[in-house]
Amino acid sequence: MGNPLRIKTLASAVGLALVGLTFQPSVQARAMVKSAAPAQSEAQQSYFINFAEAGLVSYRGGVEGLAATAPRATQSRRLDARSPAAVAYSEYLQSARLGHIAAIQGALGHDIAVTHHYGVTHNGIAADLTASEAAAIATMPGVVSVKLAGFEQLTTYRGPRFIGADTIWDGSNTPTHVGTKGEGIVAAILDGGTNSTHPSFANDTACGFSAANPKLAIKVDCHSTNAAGECTGTNPEANPGYGHGVHTSSTVAGNTIDNTVTPAPALPDGVTMSGVAPCATIHHYKVCATNTCASSAIKAGIDNAILDGADVLNFSISGGTSPWTDNDRGFLDAVDSDIFVAASAGNNTQTDPTVIGRVNHRGPWVMTVAASTQDQIIGPSLSITGPGTPPDEISGIPLNPGSTTPPSSTPNWTGKPVKSYPANIEGCTDSGGIASGAFTGSVAVLRRGTCAFTEKISNAYAAGAELVVIANNQPGSISMDTTGAPAVPAYSISSVVTGDALLAFLAANPSSATGNVDAIAVGYTQGDVLADFSYRGPTPGNLADLTKPDITGPGVDIYAATDPTSGQYEFMSGTSMSGPHVAGAAALVRAVQPDWTVTEVKSAMMTTTKTGGFQEDGTTPWNIDDVGSGRVDLTKAALAGFTMDESVANFIAANPSGGSINVKDLNLPALRNLNCTPDCSFTRKVTNRLSTSATWNTSFEATVGGIGATVSPASFTLAPGATQELTITVHPPYKTEMPAIGFGFIHFNEANGQSPQQHFSVAIKGTGGAEPEPDDVIFADGFDGTDVGSTPFTWQLDDGSYESAIGWTDEDGNIEYASLWLNRFSPDASDFPLLLENVEVMWPSNNTGSITGKQVTILVYFDADGDGDPSNAELLTSVSGVAGGIDTFQSFPVEVEVPSAGDVYIGFEDSWADGGFTPPLYPGALDTDSGTSNRAYIVANDSGDTPDKENLGANDYVETIEEASGNAFSGNWMIRGNGQASGGKRVELKN
Repeated sequence: MGNPLRIKTLASAVGLALVGLTFQPSVQARAMVKSAAPAQSEAQQSYFINFAEAGLVSYRGGVEGLAATAPRATQSRRLDARSPAAVAYSEYLQSARLGHIAAIQGALGHDIAVTHHYGVTHNGIAADLTASEAAAIATMPGVVSVKLAGFEQLTTYRGPRFIGADTIWDGSNTPTHVGTKGEGIVAAILDGGTNSTHPSFANDTACGFSAANPKLAIKVDCHSTNAAGECTGTNPEANPGYGHGVHTSSTVAGNTIDNTVTPAPALPDGVTMSGVAPCATIHHYKVCATNTCASSAIKAGIDNAILDGADVLNFSISGGTSPWTDNDRGFLDAVDSDIFVAASAGNNTQTDPTVIGRVNHRGPWVMTVAASTQDQIIGPSLSITGPGTPPDEISGIPLNPGSTTPPSSTPNWTGKPVKSYPANIEGCTDSGGIASGAFTGSVAVLRRGTCAFTEKISNAYAAGAELVVIANNQPGSISMDTTGAPAVPAYSISSVVTGDALLAFLAANPSSATGNVDAIAVGYTQGDVLADFSYRGPTPGNLADLTKPDITGPGVDIYAATDPTSGQYEFMSGTSMSGPHVAGAAALVRAVQPDWTVTEVKSAMMTTTKTGGFQEDGTTPWNIDDVGSGRVDLTKAALAGFTMDESVANFIAANPSGGSINVKDLNLPALRNLNCTPDCSFTRKVTNRLSTSATWNTSFEATVGGIGATVSPASFTLAPGATQELTITVHPPYKTEMPAIGFGFIHFNEANGQSPQQHFSVAIKGTGGAEPEPDDVIFADGFDGTDVGSTPFTWQLDDGSYESAIGWTDEDGNIEYASLWLNRFSPDASDFPLLLENVEVMWPSNNTGSITGKQVTILVYFDADGDGDPSNAELLTSVSGVAGGIDTFQSFPVEVEVPSAGDVYIGFEDSWADGGFTPPLYPGALDTDSGTSNRAYIVANDSGDTPDKENLGANDYVETIEEASGNAFSGNWMIRGNGQASGGKRVELKN
């Protein structure tokens, strides 16, 4: 086992003051060359090749002479592999595989080494191939997908894997399926000093490092330079107790290590940790001696990083609030020298807790990084074991040690008594203190609040506690200063929900509760929660039309290397820790896409982020001013189909003090205008970076404020390397003065699944004009039936009259029934399992006043028998949202997996129509030119109550629109879905 953990929360680490420091210069020679790394070879790796035929468990028939074998199709609970039908179909699959193998070998001109055959869950093989062979096979008829088989392994240092770095390492999410860990990439670190003998920076031969080609190729102190501008300070190592720079550099590119190295990290046996790009070379520039950093040293560090040929640069230091004149201007020179710069957004402090509008590093050329949580941490944990079967949420509770809890004091206990003190749950002296002996021999659990942590710990210790835990009483993390507390291990629990559940259990079992305390364990937390300390927008002053931060990454409880005095490894929290995750991510993207410019890399990372996450309370969705485009996602970034570039000249010209262009006109994937009245337009240019022609379709999702947007052209096709100019018009809600900034996303979906979904963020504020008259044939009132032309649909808008035709109104014309509105989709069997990522709905403009700002519940059902009757469909998920898109598709994220072949029903609940609401919320646009009609359904009750969503068969009306209207209307609702099939294929559910 490794060393005990040392915890440090650096809530103020990014706010490092820039003060002058004086050092005596000295001369230090070093190589000023870019580190060489081994070229990626065409070595063989194991690949999965999936064929088009359904496996035994999903075959529903269709091959002449062969009966269905899928259990759901045969009305069986499990597969009967010995049945005559299964035996016959298995022989058919074997013959098909042999045919595919022969075709592959014929196309390649040689035999392949097939190691496995598969025919149950799918029809396919595993074979040893080179990357070029795999790419060639992927295009062959009958081949559904080819992907690296890879290896599974345990891991606890979660950050890199949480953002998907492992899918770059193994090649599963690179265009050529060749993996990389950052070989050949140089990562520059401007920070405190290094720890050059640490195993995180040793010469790992697996990455091609050696004494002649070292991992830590450059380590210099930039507090002085020689006449040539080379950093020549006397001590590049971290000052004792100041391991910030060691931590950030090891997070960017530290080696892959486990607890067998010396000194050993506190990891369970067999578990590894690493930086995001563990095979990248490190150039380390010491620009901070302690928690203060001289601007002179920072400037020298920037110059030296440029001279030494860095590819990415991490800067976990404050500044950049005047980006055209402060250190951010130096970073523009770095960008001009082909260096990607990640800079931390900044943190608050206990003495100055304000975070709104204080974001650092406002230069539009810098990637500014907020901090959010990952879903696992390693460290001390508490698990309640009895009496009975305690709730799951009080097992494996992560414990954050107080600032004075020594590493050696974390115990390993089994069956230890655990108690609270309900008579004074906070344990403060003024509210009664704690009775003598109340906690003798026990773990004491108190609640945060009223008095200082030290007072609570002292009172619990005096009452006999052998370990003290303080549960949070408000959203956000706890930075527990325990200075002056007695020498008893003391910890906090950040999650309010978990702490409340623990206190409730202890109150119900005051004398019998027991638990285990583990010094080293895996703790599970809610991922993608904004850190309460993270600085955020809106960007103030003359940069109000620039969105910052740009992105977020893991920055809470990050375990990485540190200096010897600090224990060699420690936890730190701050945007200082999230920045290195993004710098490491950029290193991997640059390794995969070496032809992309720095700005293109930045755009690819921003347009492929995970947009769904939460503010510090864990329930309120985060917004664009919190995290920019979203959380970095390496499962998609290197696969981005289009990128966006911008010139250094334009960045310079966007200076709000005397520049010739407005910052909002820069070619960035973030659109922002806080004076958008009655509307505002943006011009953006995107370039196809795929090797083939590609077609993108656009849609808009309003997330806050009911804003609207259109893109022209709404659909576009680009040859490889071609560029498309887009005009994007955004408007506030009609006839509305916005009280706050509204947010949304423009989504880009590549029609043939060659690219992950990409997006632009949108942020506006203003006063909306009058609603435009419907002056085009697409959205004219009534059923005009006019074809749009280039679109594949005839769009028609109902004027609401069908409600009386199907009995949906009472004799006074009021809406009588609340309803569910569903479309039925039948994807190909090869598309399963299907990850449905979002649902799109269109509402008509004649209902604008009723729709905008209303709550809507999106529904996704699965019906395995595919019989066209949704009565027995299973509800997979329901997601709440706000209706805002008018006469355009509004997108709602769902993120749900559809398990196997069958019908998918997608729709929404008209939850406020009940009680005479006029008019209803309904998908007023019908598609009658799709070639597949009779797939739109209405679900309602005679009673007028909201339908039973869980059991559609319990409702009185489960009818197609044709049935409900007496065949007066046909077609399908404008409800769609988009997602990803097995193997990464994009799937669009359209009728």
